[in-house]
Amino acid sequence: MKKLEFTLKPVKGLEEWIKKQYEAHYIWYRRKGYYAECACSECGQKYILRTVSTGDPFEDDAVDIEKPARDKETKCRRCGIKAAYKPAGHTKNEYHYKYFVSGQKITDDKFAFRIHDTSQVVRANFQTGYRCDDYRLIVCEKGKKPVRYDWNHTYGWIKGSCGEQFRYTAHPSLFREIKKTKMYKYIPVPESVKDRYWDDCWVLDFYIAAARYPDFEMMIKTGLDDIWQRLTMKYAVNFNPRGRNIEDRLRIYKSRLKPLIEAKGQHEKLFLYQFERRTGAQFTDEDIEIIETLRNNCFGDKYQIALKYATPKRVKNYMVKQKMWPNKSDDYDKSRPKRELRGTYYDYLQMKADQGYEMNDIQLFPKDIRRRHDEMVLEAEKTKLDKRKKEANERYSKIKAKYRRLSDKYSAAAGGLIIRPAKDAAEIVSEGRILHHCVGGDNYLSSHNDGRSFILFLRKISEKDIPYITVEIRDDQILQWYGAYDRKPDKQMIEAWLEKYIKELKKHEKMLKKGKKSSKTKQNVQKTA
Repeated sequence: MKKLEFTLKPVKGLEEWIKKQYEAHYIWYRRKGYYAECACSECGQKYILRTVSTGDPFEDDAVDIEKPARDKETKCRRCGIKAAYKPAGHTKNEYHYKYFVSGQKITDDKFAFRIHDTSQVVRANFQTGYRCDDYRLIVCEKGKKPVRYDWNHTYGWIKGSCGEQFRYTAHPSLFREIKKTKMYKYIPVPESVKDRYWDDCWVLDFYIAAARYPDFEMMIKTGLDDIWQRLTMKYAVNFNPRGRNIEDRLRIYKSRLKPLIEAKGQHEKLFLYQFERRTGAQFTDEDIEIIETLRNNCFGDKYQIALKYATPKRVKNYMVKQKMWPNKSDDYDKSRPKRELRGTYYDYLQMKADQGYEMNDIQLFPKDIRRRHDEMVLEAEKTKLDKRKKEANERYSKIKAKYRRLSDKYSAAAGGLIIRPAKDAAEIVSEGRILHHCVGGDNYLSSHNDGRSFILFLRKISEKDIPYITVEIRDDQILQWYGAYDRKPDKQMIEAWLEKYIKELKKHEKMLKKGKKSSKTKQNVQKTA
């Protein structure tokens, strides 16, 4: 709960003005022979109309004659408001909602925008009801972020975050109060703001930005239109309110301020100038054109990895040589191979940087970019896999400890195939990567580690180190088995082999319970596995 530091003043004529902003005004009517009983939904007064002429011109002049019909436009004979006819008793209730904004000057450098939540309730044959409540306050102070307060009927004004906006309509008193405030006094209001598109949300956001950002007035007067508009619409500009001057606040070199003004504050230009200062470089006009070309041709900001280690001109020369430089004259089909090759180049550089390579000319500008890229993919995958294996072995250390005991129980060989449990967590991870299925995930690793189920490898004896089939087993029941890409190769043969394996496993368990030792064949299988 937050107590306001100022008192909210009533807005003169607000409720009457709000009523005029709603358009749902009706005349309820009931026709009775030659007459119709009418009632206005706004003033609530009743009157009677004659629906048919009497035939006497003198009497017709003295009688109000009009035949009501549904949705026919008319006006109330009592209050004069424009309305539409609606048959009483045959019309559903209507509910309409709108938000309005007024303002209040607090000090010369502080202003409060008041959001009013209003509604109109139209009920058949009844007078229209209106509601107007203070809903939200947005307090703006010069050079600071706006502070939002939401009204709570129990706790009063509660401080909130400046978040969502609604569609507002501004009350005329808002602009009178703004003119009284010193921090808005000399800020010119551009035509785009006067037009008030987006209802009046644009107007409200304009004045919030004008209070928050230093040099907002200067941006408008010097023609940095794209920048102040983006600040108004809350788009990213990377603005620094704590900067000592305008170039520091825009995060650009002072020498770039004039060309930025000439470009009307174009955001693309601003971004390039900010990139120049952020990297500590001094780009020529030709460099700026090169970077702009790279930035406007897909892949977002990936091009920055190339400019981190080489000048824009060297990057362009390399791309021209490799036939990947974008040309304006290229159509879509012709530019597609170049675009794909540039993406390959950016990915290659990023992988090199991630692997910690020294970024010299040999690494930066390879002759065969596709081959070097594919080599880096394999190297990066190997590094990633080694890291995953190490983490898995540390996290699921019981898998290795259980191997000998599980091998005594589950290892077997027959028909040119051998089956055994995983030796450690790293082996399960490798199995999943090579066969491209999910067995290397944490769910299966934790199940094996905790003893809920176990992962067995079924392989050909002639190729016992090459993954073939992965089996998940619990006690003497096979839960599932899959080969590469979650497929089931040699399905009939494998299912028959596993069915026989389970029978032998149960038989072996009975022998152990009777106190008999494992057979020599069983021991040889364990050694081979």
